[in-house]
Parts: sequence; C-alpha cells; structure tokens
Amino acid sequence: MVFGCALLVAGIHASAQTVTDADGAQMCSHKKQLLVAAPAVAGPNSPRHSFDVLNYTLEMDIYRSFFSPYPKDFEAMNTVRFRVDTALSAIDLDAVNSSLVVSSVGLSGSTYTHTNDILHIVLDRVYEPGEVVDVSIAYAHNNVEDAAFYAGNGHVFTDNEPEGARHWFPCWDKPSDKATTDITARVPASARLGSNGLLADSTIVGDTLIYHWISRDPLPTYLAVLSSRTDYNLDIIYWQDPENPDYQLPIRFYSNPGEDASWIQQRILPMVTHFSGAYGEFPFEKDGYASLNSQFTWGGMENQSLTSLCQNCWYEGLVSHEFAHQWFGDMISPATWSEIWLNEGFATWSEAYWKEAEGGYSAYKSSILNRASNYLGNNPGWPIFNPDWAINTPPNSILFNTAITYSKSACVIHQLRYILGDEKFFQAIHDYATDTNYRYKSVKTVDFIDRISESAGEDLHWYLDPWLNQPNHPVYANEYYFVQLAENQWEVHFDTRQTQTNAGFFPMDLNIYVLFTDLTDTVYRVRNLVNNESFVFTSDKEPGFLSFDNSNEIVLKQASLIVGLNGQLIGDSQMKAIPNPASNTVMVSAVCESASTLEFKLINTTGVVVYTQAFGKQQANPLQFNIDVGHLPSGMYTLIMQSNSSTVARKILVLH
Repeated sequence: MVFGCALLVAGIHASAQTVTDADGAQMCSHKKQLLVAAPAVAGPNSPRHSFDVLNYTLEMDIYRSFFSPYPKDFEAMNTVRFRVDTALSAIDLDAVNSSLVVSSVGLSGSTYTHTNDILHIVLDRVYEPGEVVDVSIAYAHNNVEDAAFYAGNGHVFTDNEPEGARHWFPCWDKPSDKATTDITARVPASARLGSNGLLADSTIVGDTLIYHWISRDPLPTYLAVLSSRTDYNLDIIYWQDPENPDYQLPIRFYSNPGEDASWIQQRILPMVTHFSGAYGEFPFEKDGYASLNSQFTWGGMENQSLTSLCQNCWYEGLVSHEFAHQWFGDMISPATWSEIWLNEGFATWSEAYWKEAEGGYSAYKSSILNRASNYLGNNPGWPIFNPDWAINTPPNSILFNTAITYSKSACVIHQLRYILGDEKFFQAIHDYATDTNYRYKSVKTVDFIDRISESAGEDLHWYLDPWLNQPNHPVYANEYYFVQLAENQWEVHFDTRQTQTNAGFFPMDLNIYVLFTDLTDTVYRVRNLVNNESFVFTSDKEPGFLSFDNSNEIVLKQASLIVGLNGQLIGDSQMKAIPNPASNTVMVSAVCESASTLEFKLINTTGVVVYTQAFGKQQANPLQFNIDVGHLPSGMYTLIMQSNSSTVARKILVLH
C-alpha cells in the first residue's frame, strides 16, 4: 500500500513564531564546529582518483532504532557503482572501523580487508578505464555514538559534514566525487522518513513502512541524509514558477509535534523567487526542511534537497542561509575543503541579499557591516583559502570558524559587488551558477575566479587572490592636502599607504569623496595596486573636505586619514583642526615659532566672522584650544591663523 501524505496549499496563516533576525551564519557555524565526526562527476580542476563513484544504493533496516533504548545498530547493504578512471584491480573506500563491520563483498572472486578505517577491496580482475563496476557490500552499524548516525526519543537521523558519511556507509568520502543515491529504509509504520531527491515509493507491510528515495542529481557524501521520527508532522507546499505555469516546486516541512512552521512556509515562497532570479532555476526536484531533536545541537545543515534544522528553529535568517546552499555547496560543491569559503561565504552573503529583497540596500548593508564587525572583532589570523585543507581536513573549529569562513568570506563577496557594480556582479554570479561546466559538479576556487572574470570582462585574480590567500586585512594610513595653482585651479592630492605588518598588500578600488566650498561634491574612483601610491585630481572649484571610502564599501579594513603638512605649513607656522567634519567642538593645535601674537578667526561663506580669539606670545608649542561649533549652522567655514609673519587657513565643515 502506498503511504499518502496530506498536502498543504501555499496560503498559510502567519504564526506567532516570526523570528526573522536569527543569524543563520552564526547558527550554521556554531553547529558545525560542535561536530566531532572523524575527519574525513567533478569540475575541470577537481581532484581525480582512480575511479568515479556513480551511485550508492543503500538498503537499511533501522526499525529498532525508533524504540527505547534507541539502539544505533542496524544492518544494511550498499551497492557502489563506479566508473574506472585509471586501470585498477582494487579500490579503497572510507569505512570507520569503530562504526561499521563489513560481513561480505558481493563481487565474485573479490576479497577485502577492513583496517585503519579503510575498506580495501581487491577486485576479481583488472578493470580498464571507462568500465562500470557494481560492488555490493553487506555491513552492520555498531551501537555506538559516532556523531554521524543518531537515534533517540523516536528520532533517527544522520549528519555528515565534513566527513561523517563514512560512519554509516562505506563510501569515497571526499566532496569532489559526487554520486546519485538510491536509499531504501525500513522503519515503523508510525514514522516518516525524508531523504535526498524524490520519494519513489513508500509501502506499508503490517507494522512496517518501507521508504524508497532516489536522487537523480549527484551529491557529495557529506550531503547525503536521513531525517525521520515517529509522529512527524509533514506539510508540503508548492512554489509556482512565475515564468513557467507548468512547473511547481514541492517543498516539504517535517516538524516535531507542537512546532509551528507556518511562518517560514509563507516566507520560503518569495525566497525561492528571489534566489532563483539571481542564481538560476532551483536545481533540484524538491526542497525540504526537517526539524530534529536536541542531539542536533545547533543551527542547520544544508543536506541536498532536505535541510536539517535544530529543534523548533524555523528562523528566517537560518532558512535563507541554508536555502542558498542549495545552489552554493549542493548544486556547485567544493572540490576540496579549501573551497569551503565558496559554500559558507555565498550562503552568508545570501542572508544579507535576502534582507535586501524587502528592506532595500540599507538592510543588506547593515547585515554586511555586522559580518565585518564579527570578523574584525574575532579574527583568528589565518587566510580564507588554505591549500593544505585540500589534503588535510582541519579541525571543525578551524574549518567552520565564524569570523573567517562565514563573515570574512561574505565580506569579500560584498567587496566584489562594490568593485564590479551591481549589473556586472549579478550577471557574473548568474553566469557562474548556471554554467553547465559547474552545475551539479564540484569546483575549485580558481574555477570560480576564472568564470566570473570571463563574465565581468576583466581578470579578477588581482583582487581575489590576495584577499583570499592572505590573512588579516589592510590598515590604511592615508593623507591628503589641497593646493591652489591659480585663481580657479586647484589640485587634490591623496596619498594612500597600508601599514599592516601581519599580511602583504591588499589591492582595492578606492572611492575618494571631495566636498567643495560651494557645497557641491564628487567621488573620484581609483584602482590602488601598489602600496604608497599617490593620486592627484584637478578641479576648477576650491576643495574644502575629503573623505576616504565615505560609504564604507571596503568593509574589511581599518583606516585613518590626516591632512598632510603640505596643506597647512607656511614658513614656521602650522595649524591643525580636528575632528573635521565637526558637530560640537573643534580642537585647534597651532605652532608658530616666530610669532609675537596669534589671532584666530572663523569665517562663514558669506564673510561673517563667527568666532575670534587672540593670544599673546606663546612660550609653549603647540598652542591648543577648543572652538565650540555646536551652535553654528551646518556648512563650510574657514579658520584663519594670523601671525606677524604668516597667515594659515583651514577649511572646516560643520555638520549636525
């Protein structure tokens, strides 16, 4: 008998649980750092090995695991279909000895050994490149805690990232080798079980329910999943493609008794429209979300087409993060763990992009600035991209570090948007996500950079290579000054310098904002490719104020800006005024070695003196005093220092 599930139409009433500001990246990072599992068809630059797994067919009997005392032992069969890439007579699969006991390998004439967490299968003959081989492995899972296969309180589920799949089925457990899955699981009739792909069949026999899930789309082993429990609630809603009335995307919500997922069921529909418009059509036959129990300690896990969520964690921020992973991480997967930033950086950036859908750019930018603040306040000092991670999987606390893998990576993507501008940026991301060379395959960082460079029409290695491969961030110590050449001819001089000692130089496009004395303004855009670089801009208007990166698009930085002496030194006289712009008080610092008296005047644009102060001959240098500007109207003012030998003038902008 086919087991039917009630359908829920898209029109759902909002619930009281409308938490929209949960930090999906923080929850995802924290959850993955808590994992304790053992470390563990490709894109053009993905690593190759001697065979390519095409499909895993798993037949599992997990019936007993749903009942007290919730044992974790079960029996299973895994048929591995693989294509030979290099002539071979044996294959190695990952299979953790403490979790798995192999009882037989069903290929006539083959033998095997299972030691040191490797299942070594000697095949019946030498197979040549291009041949396809099926090897069936009968095995049992032990009743052990292995942080990959969980059973408790009626829940049975798996959780793999980064390399936990090897705990519950023998596999090639690296992200570059993607394969389809065919999973059959025997459970109690009172249980519901979700997995990757589409439900091919669910058959009741007495008190037993047999689920059969097939994923037509290849996936890396870390994204394979089982999510099940007795008395699960299941709601199915459908997203209607606005451009294709014949297509509906089913989205399944498995929730625990007492949970209310109706809010996120409302929000997921416009989310599909927003992300598919930017990244291309949703890549899988279904989408789904399953709330687990307290053993799934925190956050979410973006299993392909069926995301795992912590108990009652139906948060919009978390779901938007995990949903974006369906494109970045699931459809396009990392070739190695060095590419984890492509997964988490894009998912974290997409959280901000989702906020932009309804809150505008200011909501997006606020989210990005929060990411930058998280990085700057918690920077552990290693780069985003580490080539060693391709070979040696690091501890989860490093691999899933919030400040680097999530926050800094998202900010690097934001700065790419700033460099390219919206039109080029979104076209480049769309082209990358829809490129058939990468869809349903794995990629390396160089693949991503080359593809977006092609779309943008410029080689973007100049920016991405140093920002990904170097730790830390630029520390700017910039200077500027103005020079009058003639009555209506001025020069704006801007000198940029990076002073960090814990990293090399970070090239970047710089915005230099200048406000003129007539209160008009302009932004000069320059590409800073070397350290200690000077730029000069000419104008027929008198400049009054300069700001570096005034819109704060270079979010990964520390910066200071001072007025160079070229703009304030005449003879032996020097005057500084800070802050500038000012809203309440300006502190003046003045030096004039030969002066008998000093007189200061503050003059508005109409020539009216709004402040005056005189000092006798000063023994102490510099002379320092404050000017109260809090009562003055906003605008440009000129501060003049007059001595017996020289006159120095500074423009001061008052802003309230």
